[in-house]
Amino acid sequence: MPSKPANPPATQAARDRALLPAALPAFCTARVILITLAMGAALSLLLTLVPGAGPERWARFGTTLWLVTWIALVTVALLCATRRWLDRLPLAALLAIIVALLLTVTAVTSTVAFGALQSIGWQPQETAGEFLLHNLAIALLVGLIGIWVFSLHLGNARQINAAAEAHLSALHARIRPHFLFNSLNTVAELVHDRPEAAEQAVMDLARVFRAALASESTSTLAEEVELARRYLDLEYWRLGDRLIVDWQLPDPLPPLDLPILTLQPLVENAVRHSVERQPDPGPIRVECQIGSRSISLVIENDLVPGPDRQGNGMALANIRDRLDLMFGEAASLRAGPVEGRFRVKLVVPRSNRGATE
Repeated sequence: MPSKPANPPATQAARDRALLPAALPAFCTARVILITLAMGAALSLLLTLVPGAGPERWARFGTTLWLVTWIALVTVALLCATRRWLDRLPLAALLAIIVALLLTVTAVTSTVAFGALQSIGWQPQETAGEFLLHNLAIALLVGLIGIWVFSLHLGNARQINAAAEAHLSALHARIRPHFLFNSLNTVAELVHDRPEAAEQAVMDLARVFRAALASESTSTLAEEVELARRYLDLEYWRLGDRLIVDWQLPDPLPPLDLPILTLQPLVENAVRHSVERQPDPGPIRVECQIGSRSISLVIENDLVPGPDRQGNGMALANIRDRLDLMFGEAASLRAGPVEGRFRVKLVVPRSNRGATE
């Protein structure tokens, strides 16, 4: 797996678009629909309470609420249905299309509503054209206010994203030296115990470092599996037949992005806490489980009694922090004894690449 060239610096527009895919699918959630309905009711009440409404104020509220609710629901439904296409647009084009979509839905709904209300005996105080222009002006004002609120949200998201990137870089800076020192210790042991294998081990180590010390902060599941395999090949020079790995992986592996050096430290922990500490073979199982919404990675090893080694706990905490920065609450990492063996289960959302391909 050759190392990849460093990524060019991202422009601010690219950073803005990187923040949007997580926001646009939210139009499909029940929470956003309820908020939209509540805001529509508030807007209808505000339009009803203006001076001059007269004794028909509450009848006007019902009519306005009916109209606003239809406009809001149809607009949200269209945004939900087209979110993958909208996701590919530049920020300015995306905002312009959302406003245009709102005005189009308002125009169609207002035209249909004007005729429907007249058919049930409503006596309008304005012509159909005036009714349409009135509603379009209100929709445009609401759309512009929405853009302003979205710009505030985007500015806040920029700050959060910058802080997360800085934290993620610091975590990567911690895990890479940890990996380097442990691998060098492996080579040092081979030099003393098996000089004939030292040269090949150094070559394997160089191949592993080219992948592990790449400039990217993320890698794919396939790259993580390949890096873990190369690390285990390196450890096999030292441990021999005591190292047995049972790979339970689908072919092909699902497309999935992960923080770099996610799987290798977990495999390393299994080697250090299990295989190294017992004279007999200690099987390690690495399994990938594919669900409808998530992908799980399971690493199991024997439970070996004795005092815990210091330092390897840092890897679990580090990986958990990096998963939280990349996926938020959608990812999890659990570790502990299960049925007489030590199991680490990592769960990440499948939608981070698979849903878009």
